[in-house]
Amino acid sequence: MESRFTATHQKLSDDGHESECDKIVKLLDLMIDGEASTEEQSYFNTHIEECVPCFESHQKQKLLKGLVCGHLKRVIVPESLALSIKARIQETV
Repeated sequence: MESRFTATHQKLSDDGHESECDKIVKLLDLMIDGEASTEEQSYFNTHIEECVPCFESHQKQKLLKGLVCGHLKRVIVPESLALSIKARIQETV
């Protein structure tokens, strides 16, 4: 079942181009993870100042990330284990 946000904002505009909200949806993870460029941040922030559904979506994602991160525990593993995992990953790539 699609959310109201998805149904409303993830459609192409009448001329077949991405809507502003489509672009924001694509930038959302970058913003939440702090990986967006300065230009992307500016574009994103300008848009969510005027678009309530995009603003709400951003707030929900931030809250979710905060909840998940708050319950994770960092565990230090032996270096040999980390190296073997990295080697296995490289084998599959």
